[in-house]
Amino acid sequence: MPTRESQGQIPKTMPGLTWEMDELRQQHSAFTQAELMRKDTLSRVWEIERMLRERDVVKAFDEDLFAALVEQIRVVSLVEVVFVLKAGGHYIQVREVL
Repeated sequence: MPTRESQGQIPKTMPGLTWEMDELRQQHSAFTQAELMRKDTLSRVWEIERMLRERDVVKAFDEDLFAALVEQIRVVSLVEVVFVLKAGGHYIQVREVL
C-alpha cells in the first residue's frame, strides 16, 4: 500500500517540523552574527591596546594619539559622555559617566 509520502503528500506533522527547523536556523544565524560581532569588537579593542602599548607612557595630552584613536565625542548629558574610537576602519563606542 503506498504511503502518503510516496504519493507526494506531506504528513500533518511535517509543516510544524519545517517551521521549527526554520526557527532554529534563524536562531543559529542570529547567534553566529552576534559571535562574529563580538570577535570583531574584541579584535578592535586589541588593536587599540597594541597602539597604546607601542607608545611610551603618556605624561601629557598627546594630540597625535588623540587624533589616531578618537573619531568623535558625544555629550549625552551633564554627567555622561560617549567616546567613539577608531579601530581599523571600524568604530567602538565607550560610554563614560562622570
